[in-house]
Formats: sequence, C-alpha cells, structure tokens
Amino acid sequence: MTQVAVRPRALGERNFRLFWAGQTVSKTGSAVTTVALPLVVIQTLSADALTMGVLNAAIWLPWLLIGLQAGAWADRMRKRPLMIACDVASAALLASVPAAAWLGVLTMAHVLLVAFAVGCATVLFTAAYSAYVPFLVGRDNLLGANSRLHVSEQAAKVAGPGVGGVVAQVTGAVAGMVVDAATFVVSAVCLRSIRAVEPTPEPKARRGVRADVVEALKVVVRDPYLRVLTLHSGAVNLCMAGLQALWVLFLVRTADLGNWVVGALTAAIAIGGVLGATLAPWYSRRLGSARALRLGSPVTALFGLLFPLADPGVGIVLALVGVMASSMGTAANSVIAVSFRQAYCPREMLGRVAMSIRFVIFGVNPVGSILGGVLGTVLDLRTAIWILVIANIAAGFTLYIGPIRTGRDLPIPTHKEKA
Repeated sequence: MTQVAVRPRALGERNFRLFWAGQTVSKTGSAVTTVALPLVVIQTLSADALTMGVLNAAIWLPWLLIGLQAGAWADRMRKRPLMIACDVASAALLASVPAAAWLGVLTMAHVLLVAFAVGCATVLFTAAYSAYVPFLVGRDNLLGANSRLHVSEQAAKVAGPGVGGVVAQVTGAVAGMVVDAATFVVSAVCLRSIRAVEPTPEPKARRGVRADVVEALKVVVRDPYLRVLTLHSGAVNLCMAGLQALWVLFLVRTADLGNWVVGALTAAIAIGGVLGATLAPWYSRRLGSARALRLGSPVTALFGLLFPLADPGVGIVLALVGVMASSMGTAANSVIAVSFRQAYCPREMLGRVAMSIRFVIFGVNPVGSILGGVLGTVLDLRTAIWILVIANIAAGFTLYIGPIRTGRDLPIPTHKEKA
C-alpha cells in the first residue's frame, strides 16, 4: 500500500511543535558541549595548544570530507529516518566520553574519534534537515518556521554555554557531555513521534553524485557574487577556527579565569549573534545590502581586538564587549549574505549550491584549527590570539576584491522560480 505524504497546515500543529521542541533541546545540548568538551580535554587529559587545534580540526574535518556528497545522499533517501539515525549515533558517541572518563580509561584518541564521528553525523543531519523543513511545513510557512527555529537556536547558544559552565564548575566537565547525549535522545524521540509521512523517493534514473556536485561547484566558482561571498566567509572562518581552538585554553591557562567566565563569554557571542541577526534587515535597508556587507565585516571585527585583553577584573568586561560586538557583525553579514543567496540562486540548485558553499567555508576550519594550534605552541597563547584577531580583520577586506566593492545593493535576481 502506498503511503500518502501528510504535512501540517499550520506551524501550531503537533508535527512542527515536536520538530521545533526536539531541535531546541538538541541545540541547547550542543551549546553545552562547546564549553564542556574543551574543558574535559584540558582538565582530564591536560591538553596543550596543538592538541586543542587537532580536536577542533576533527570536529570540522567531516565537512571537508563528505560535505559535498551529503546533499546528494540526503536527496536519495527519506529524511526523517536519516536524522533519527544521526541523533542516536551522536548520543551513543557522546555518552562514551564520560563513561570512559569515569572508568579512568579516557584517551585523547577516543575523544578525537568521537569528535570526528559526531561531526560526520552533523553533516548528514544538516543535509537532511535542509530538505525536511520545507516538506514538514509547506512553502507558505517556510519563513515563519525558519524564524522560530533560528530564534530557538540562538537562544540555545545563549543558555547552553552558561549551563555548561555551571555544570563544569559544580559537577565536572564530563557531566556536560551526559547532558548533550541526553538531548540527542530527546531529539530522536521527537522526530520519531512526528506523524507526517514522507513520500518514498521514486526510483528513477539520476545523474551520479559527482555530476551534481561538479555542476554546483561551477556555479559558485563562476558567479562573481557567490565567489566573493564564499571567499570572504572562508577567510573569516579560517581565522575564527584558529581562535575557537585556543580561546578556552587561553582563558583558563593564560588569563587564569574560571569555568563560569568561559560560559559567560560563549553566551556573549550568542547574544551578539541574536542582536546581529535581528538588526540585519533594518541595517541592510538603511545602508543597502552591498554597502552593509563591505562596511560591517571589517569594522565590527575591530572589536575583536578587545578579546586578547581578557584578564581578571576589567579585562573580563572588555573581552565580553569585544566578542559580543564582533559576533553581531558576523551574524548580520551572515543573514544578509544567506538571504541574498537564497533569492539569487535558481531554486532547483539552491540545496547543492548551499552545500558546496558550506564545503568551502566549513572545510577550511580544520586548517584554521591546526594553524591556531601551531601558533599557540610556537608562540605564547596571547600572542597567537592577537595574530588571529588581526588576520580576521584583514579577512573582512576580501569583500573589496569583487563587484560588491561598489554600489549600494546586491543585484535583484531576474530568474523566475519554478512552481
């Protein structure tokens, strides 16, 4: 008997509420891990700067290895079972870290393997998620659904690091990993409870995955706007990955700050992201989308110069202001750039183009992480942070090497969407 696809007619219906709740809980758990995992390897395994760089590289390496193929794979199967499998796998993998720590057998190799495997599950989940939301809510409800999901994700990034810092302070960092594992279980249960039934993909002749990937890459490389935006995001992410690899180690070892400060600074980054994303439409209309991009990135990145000043006392305040302001600029630029891409690219190629761009901008993260680790090993941590912050400011000026360097607004697409 053929299953009939059933989708909700409104965002208030049960299916979307379950999906929304599961993702909110899961994102909160993942935000806890952004604090808990680095603290585990620093406190339990006495990790140094290079080790932290390798760890961060392991988290992002899957985007480089399978990022391009993931979109094509997800298009060839039902999305919900794939997402459930990714959630269950992530929960089991993350739970193995505290289990090994409590048994006294945790090793760095174990942590790296878990980080890499969870990263692979995240890439596959993201590819399926991107295609599942339109099915679940329908075309007319996409804007409202994405708005709710985005607000929840940013709220999770505010609350999660604070929870992670408190948990690490009270019960130890490994307990934070238990929290994250449990949230993946909640997400899987919520997905399993959704009654909307996806249609089984019809077997038909398809081009190979390689042909789909090559076509999307050609679009990104040849289009002057997409090329420059991808180059800019990649350059910024390269620097930010290096900073991400070192910042917890810097705060704990060099600045001699407690776990709660690590959580507070991570929450400040998320708060800046919420403010930047909220103000982006007004900012873009006020200045013009092209002008907003080329002014926003290098100017707000200047506030990052306050972060290396972190020290007990007023240095904490300066660091909080610095990370919040720079995060606002990054989020605003991201919203403007993604919105432009969604309107600019032909609808039938949007998914593949998006994954191709993510391949580049997330694929550089392992390189940036290793670079940060090497800098933190060869130099002292504070000097390494200074170098990476200055490089991030310079990365903002990549927007001035293409057509975005002039004009008030990005071009309005002339193609028509297919029904």
